[in-house]
Amino acid sequence: MDIRIKKEVFHRYPNLKIAFIAVTDIDNRTKLKESKHLLNEAEKLVRLTFNKETVKSHHLISPWAVARQEFGRKAKHYQTSVEKLLEKVLSGKSVAAKDTLTNLIHYLALKNIVPFAIDDLKKINKEFTFSIATGKEKKRLSPDLTEGIFYCHDSKTILGTKLDYWKNPKTALSTKSTAALIHLDALPPLTTKKIKEVVDEAGNLISGFCGGKAKMFILDKKNNHKKI
Repeated sequence: MDIRIKKEVFHRYPNLKIAFIAVTDIDNRTKLKESKHLLNEAEKLVRLTFNKETVKSHHLISPWAVARQEFGRKAKHYQTSVEKLLEKVLSGKSVAAKDTLTNLIHYLALKNIVPFAIDDLKKINKEFTFSIATGKEKKRLSPDLTEGIFYCHDSKTILGTKLDYWKNPKTALSTKSTAALIHLDALPPLTTKKIKEVVDEAGNLISGFCGGKAKMFILDKKNNHKKI
């Protein structure tokens, strides 16, 4: 599979880095109860630390709002996936899922306040590409993909949008999933060192809860392509 960030993305966001973890041969159901318990602890901490007013001003969330406003528009709902998780937790709801790995990723997102996304690797068709919409995309991708939207897609359809967060349920994980592609979106002040620390933590958690094998790498302006 080809994983690529197109060059036009870096014309808009030159400091963007995206870290990836490709995991295979995982057990995504055995430690479900334990993963929910771990996530519950992170949810409790969020409720003690944040309120709805402080979420948007957090130093790791506000850069995404600034990036979005460069288009002269505000996000309709959430800038990123982590903002969506935080808002849901602060409204008193749990963000627990029905599979172990998704719970681990939600835990890491809440603990580190960074936007993660996760897809079933076997449901991604041939490629995983990040692009800036021109407004002339083929309708098979999305009839509603307007110019300037930062999004990701495979060879058949749009899988998610950034800076006005939306995720396609087509590639969602289930307890039967045995492989996944996880990615972490990063803008300054999140440093490469911190990104690597979070990715290493993710790898250790996944190994401990789900087993399997993991490949980890970071794409940026200088290195925008990886074949896995």
